[in-house]
Amino acid sequence: MAKIKYWNRLAHQIERGKKGLNTGIPFHGFTTLSDQIMNIQQGRYDLVFAGTSVGKTAFVNSTYVFGAIEFLQQNPDYIHNLEIIYYSLEIPPEDMIAKHIASLIWEDHGILTTINEIKSLGNNEIRPEVEALIKTYQVKMEEIQDKYIHFKTSLSPKSLFRDLITYAEKRGEVIRDNDNNILEFKPKDESLITLVVIDHIGLINYKDYANKKEAIDMTSRHLVFFRNLCGFSPVPVSQVNRSSEQMDRQSDEHWMPKLSDAKDSGNTQEDANTVIALASPFYYGVSTCLGYDITRYKDRYRLCSILKNRDGNRNLLASFLFIGEYGGYYQLPSNGEGAGKPEQLKKIDEYYAKERGFK
Repeated sequence: MAKIKYWNRLAHQIERGKKGLNTGIPFHGFTTLSDQIMNIQQGRYDLVFAGTSVGKTAFVNSTYVFGAIEFLQQNPDYIHNLEIIYYSLEIPPEDMIAKHIASLIWEDHGILTTINEIKSLGNNEIRPEVEALIKTYQVKMEEIQDKYIHFKTSLSPKSLFRDLITYAEKRGEVIRDNDNNILEFKPKDESLITLVVIDHIGLINYKDYANKKEAIDMTSRHLVFFRNLCGFSPVPVSQVNRSSEQMDRQSDEHWMPKLSDAKDSGNTQEDANTVIALASPFYYGVSTCLGYDITRYKDRYRLCSILKNRDGNRNLLASFLFIGEYGGYYQLPSNGEGAGKPEQLKKIDEYYAKERGFK
């Protein structure tokens, strides 16, 4: 069997770095994340987990997906390209696009809308001005899907391997030995970062396996294989164990997320380079967090905890503002003591006071 020259691989990585090809894509608007985990990188496995309704999908979309796309659209000559293979197992892709449009309408026009209004669900009826604005984003949304995102709505370990090897063969040369063992991958575009987002991994199809854990473990093994072989960047999303949301962890010093809180399988935590957990202190009855008055922010505050960082510091904490209406995340200063109300929260309060008659 032919030997892989790992010294040559290291030398290649050093030369890539000198050319700027290890810069990565910044987390657009999230300098804390960029500083702590060195941007969105080729060949890094980042696990994100949180409890139900905390906004883990919104976090991934704000930082890794639409945030990164927005950065590249604003910087068309940037050194890196981006493609995202997005396994959207919980949320239909059209709902994801609707929420992104809602965020753009808010940012660009100061009009707050939700997916309930956009789809006229229940007693909601779409306003004419919102409908008119949605149509102005059609070209932008089609470009995002045509150029950046490949949506998929089902996943099993076997289909993941098949999808990724097919994708790799289209994006470069997959080198095999005489026994058809895969040895090496030579990309056509060394600047391309390929994210493999799975949201969420607990919804995987495991009918051919003894249980869900076995299927997730195999899925994670495949993700590691393609991370190491092709430099793909897995970003699986996971929920927390029910035990971590029990009442005995509320209102005490044990409420912050731990590595053991990730649900279904410990292998994803072990395989990942980086593990990011999100939590809402308000849910646990916590009154202050990192200097922020949670009684003031209520469920609009999110704690981001970097529990594992294979190539840097871990147990790092960051504060975010969460606008649940459209799933928007905004970075807050590192210490909330003495900080005034953030501009986005002021805008939300003013909007409701003016348009809906309440704060």
